[in-house]
Amino acid sequence: MNTVLAAALAGLGASALAQSSVTLSGTLDVAVRQVRNDTLGSISSQVSGSNSTSKLIVRGQEDLGGGLAAGFYLDGTLLADTGGAGAATPAGQFWDRRSTVGLTHARFGEVRLGRDWVPTHLVWSGFDPFATLGIAGANSFRSFAGSRALGQAFGTLPDAQAANPTLRVSNAAEYFLPANLGGVYGQLIVTAGEGGATAAGFTRGNGFRLGWAGAGFNLAAAQFTTRNSTANRSFKDQVLGASYDFGVVKLSLAQRRWVFGADKTVNTQLGAVIPVGPGVVKLTHVRADQKGVADANDARLFGAGYVYNLSKRSALYGHVARIDNQGGAAFAIAGGPATSGNPTAPNYFGGKASTGLEFGLRHDF
Repeated sequence: MNTVLAAALAGLGASALAQSSVTLSGTLDVAVRQVRNDTLGSISSQVSGSNSTSKLIVRGQEDLGGGLAAGFYLDGTLLADTGGAGAATPAGQFWDRRSTVGLTHARFGEVRLGRDWVPTHLVWSGFDPFATLGIAGANSFRSFAGSRALGQAFGTLPDAQAANPTLRVSNAAEYFLPANLGGVYGQLIVTAGEGGATAAGFTRGNGFRLGWAGAGFNLAAAQFTTRNSTANRSFKDQVLGASYDFGVVKLSLAQRRWVFGADKTVNTQLGAVIPVGPGVVKLTHVRADQKGVADANDARLFGAGYVYNLSKRSALYGHVARIDNQGGAAFAIAGGPATSGNPTAPNYFGGKASTGLEFGLRHDF
């Protein structure tokens, strides 16, 4: 990160400069990808953010004295392949990833307000070797067409794929534990319903994250619950995860459950990260097990990749992945021909396989 000596700082005294700062950083990540969806054919494309999300970050902090600091954080998705903003974000929401202001105390923790990540995604992505990105990321099963629990809860709402509360939420109030608790970390979060008019279609939400990291271990649990304003039922997003770093390999095991009424999708992930040369080999296996009406519609994801670090900021990478669907499951890797879970549709994909490969370049600044 580079300190931005903007015009706004010009004329400030040396003491003021020592107490506050604004920084600009981000990532540009572009890959070429090919995805084949069985007999439906294949599509080759250029995509953004397969190893690390392409993004622009502006953040600042002011030292208020006595261990207290005020700060802000703005984080927006970039489409590095086209130069645009995030295509999956609702209109006008440039800072889609995070937009927060907060107060932090070295002893008492942090209070944060605004748009932020839900605690369940923080835990889930933290145990995924691919950080839920690219063709091998565990969020391949975060599909409104494939997961009946997600589809029933949010699939008919405007901007459902972008605004549903399994990634980020707006109008949040959060508390984070301080960093000096012997490896214990965690947060509490509530979201304002604002009259039930939120883009995600829920009137209120609340959740938590609690974990411990130390001696090579990382253990964590999280939950986020929302109320669907249309069906007036609760949607529960729950995650458990554990990992251990042996030095020669880091192994992780995590499970994420989406529950809406009688419908449930349980995603179980086993991952490995192996240092090899100047980079790392990544391996993953994720199983989506559905209960309720879609009981027989399960799927498996197999993924592998290698990230070759050219420097601390730049890397080349390659990923391969395959999704095997069972029963009427219609999960597919992003970027392939359009698929459908409707048996009467010409592009019906139930029980078929989706495969993909991608190669890319990432640079952090």
